[in-house]
Amino acid sequence: MKPRRRDVVAHLLRIAACLLMLAAAAVAQHGRILGREMQPAPAVVAAAAPVAEPGLRLLPRDFELRLSTLRPNLAILAVLLLAAVVPLFTKTRRWRTVQLWLDVAVLGLWTGSFLSTARLVGWAGSGLPGGVLEWTQALLLLSMAFIYPAFGRPSHYCLHVCPFGAAQELAGRLPVRKRSLPPRLAGGLADFRRTLWATLMLAVWCAADARWMEWEIFGAFAWAAVPPLVVAFAAAFLVLAVFTPRPYCRFVCPTGTLLKLAEANQPEPSEP
Repeated sequence: MKPRRRDVVAHLLRIAACLLMLAAAAVAQHGRILGREMQPAPAVVAAAAPVAEPGLRLLPRDFELRLSTLRPNLAILAVLLLAAVVPLFTKTRRWRTVQLWLDVAVLGLWTGSFLSTARLVGWAGSGLPGGVLEWTQALLLLSMAFIYPAFGRPSHYCLHVCPFGAAQELAGRLPVRKRSLPPRLAGGLADFRRTLWATLMLAVWCAADARWMEWEIFGAFAWAAVPPLVVAFAAAFLVLAVFTPRPYCRFVCPTGTLLKLAEANQPEPSEP
């Protein structure tokens, strides 16, 4: 169904409201938005390290270092392009399985390239990454998260890109009897997710505590660098996903709640 102009405008206004929320969180946490200081900065003694002259391009130390950076960036871009284009034309289960495994392996375990509240707040505070490939990746992520829903693709990011959502869906394919939650319980848990998000964001806006963003479950993909409790939470939700579709997405995820606010009352992400 072709979206009406009024619906598109309303969606863009909701996106603007979400961006303002992120900007407020960035200012509360970093004191800056898009790299510009929003409050007087303390005097800082310049480091003794040499500074490159404006206009000069510093060459990489060696070709291998450049390749080690280029390979994962190209892999990320390829997976994101597939997620952005292929689902528009096909819904075959075989292709979806391939996409889910690519999301987990490339975007999750290998590169850690996904949206999180911490990343969104960081981009609001400092701007998008500077490199062409990194900037393109960020633009694709943001487009699938915020723009696609305006044109009839609700939850496109959650369903086709998010590596933890993909891991939950793969876990749900195990041949185990599924259990449906009672509607009243499912509605109460969805309300809990929205209340949790509002509480956590209020803590950031009041400059009380922003450390909760470091505990989002996506960090479990870098399992060696995060607290064991984060990995334990991720494992617990993967076990739950065997019995009920995407429990973390539907009942906890703060980042997903922000994206749903931009979409306004679209269906919760489960499976396409």
